[in-house]
Amino acid sequence: MRFRFKDFKVYQDAKTFCKVCREIVRENIRNRDQNLASQIERALNSIVLNIAEGSADNSDIEFARFLGISIRSVYEVVAGFDLALLYEMVTPEQGEKIEADAHELVKQLSGFRQSLKIG
Repeated sequence: MRFRFKDFKVYQDAKTFCKVCREIVRENIRNRDQNLASQIERALNSIVLNIAEGSADNSDIEFARFLGISIRSVYEVVAGFDLALLYEMVTPEQGEKIEADAHELVKQLSGFRQSLKIG
């Protein structure tokens, strides 16, 4: 049995985004603020896991809801890194890169969501 979410480009791109962000968390945030690191990591996991979970149902309406949760989780990641920037745990360049990548991921998730037959 093949899990269909593994074939979605947005799923692959979300995994890449998560990996890059987790490396930054591990190298710059975790040792300085365990709570913030944990919150960002949970939001990162949520992006990918909600794509997978939403794809399990045959309802496009339900899948669109899960993609919406993934989008909100991207926003949470951006806010977490914005706090890390405020607290001088990441560089402005890292913050800008994360925001640019997050913006592209949100566009991709939104486009995928709009392509579903939800009404």
